[in-house]
Amino acid sequence: MNTRNNANAAFGASDAWMLLAIVMWGINFSLIKIALRELTPGGFNGLRLLVTAVIFLGLLAISGQGFRLEKKDAWRLLLIGVAGNTLYQVFFIRGVSLTSASNTSLILSMSPIFVALLSALLGIERIHWAAWMGILISFIGLYLIITEQNGGLHFSAANFKGDLSIFFGTILWSSYTVFSKPFLEKLSPLKFSAVTVSFGALFYLPLTARDVLAIPWAAISFKAWAFLVLSSLFGFVFGYIIWYYSVKKVGNAKTAIYNNLTPFFTAVFAAILLQDKIHSSQVLGAVVILAGVYLTRAGYRFFMKGQPE
Repeated sequence: MNTRNNANAAFGASDAWMLLAIVMWGINFSLIKIALRELTPGGFNGLRLLVTAVIFLGLLAISGQGFRLEKKDAWRLLLIGVAGNTLYQVFFIRGVSLTSASNTSLILSMSPIFVALLSALLGIERIHWAAWMGILISFIGLYLIITEQNGGLHFSAANFKGDLSIFFGTILWSSYTVFSKPFLEKLSPLKFSAVTVSFGALFYLPLTARDVLAIPWAAISFKAWAFLVLSSLFGFVFGYIIWYYSVKKVGNAKTAIYNNLTPFFTAVFAAILLQDKIHSSQVLGAVVILAGVYLTRAGYRFFMKGQPE
């Protein structure tokens, strides 16, 4: 079976791995919230990115793939890494501090739309109309989840700067995903992630150096340190490797659509670890999202019977 047919296949291993990644990202939000009881956002995020880069580079060394890059690729990967890991983190942290959690969730949920748009405009992927319908359906399900989870949307002049920061961050993350596709033809998901995250950390650390140095190391509990490392593993290392494995196998849009399930699993693990409540509308939202994911990922095949793919 050729590569294209693999990419167009119904649900398979990449989908199972993506569901695992989304579960880990759902746990990650609770891990972050608990760790931030003892660490400042700047100190936590700066140290987390450093730990992530060290783990990635260690795994790359063990894998035997080496650190060598073609010169033309190195500069492009540097730009992608800075956009997707340095600037994204700057906009994300600033936005979270200035706007509501519900606004943040809703704006971040637009990433599958931006990924599909950029992929189509740049000629990287052809997006079937059924996939666009799936994205829209998934977005509706996400709305049901986040409006219940965070007490509704709050668009106002006071939130505007934060909303704008999250919006720019979402575009950066979407671009990071889209521009990864050509590199994943010659680099493994591990090597791509290790290189771009390391470049991102290199430029992000100077921005948070003061916060990292101000950490009261002896006063931080083992639990907070453990959750910081787990957040590095779940939020970055395992999540990124699986994400870019899926991008390589099935494409940008069919991977990005899974991101809309993150708020549901965030709510589930927040209920388990933080004693938050889960509402019936959140369960309904998850069902609607799954329907949208299916339509985006494989449902288009029903409209292509008898047609060459």
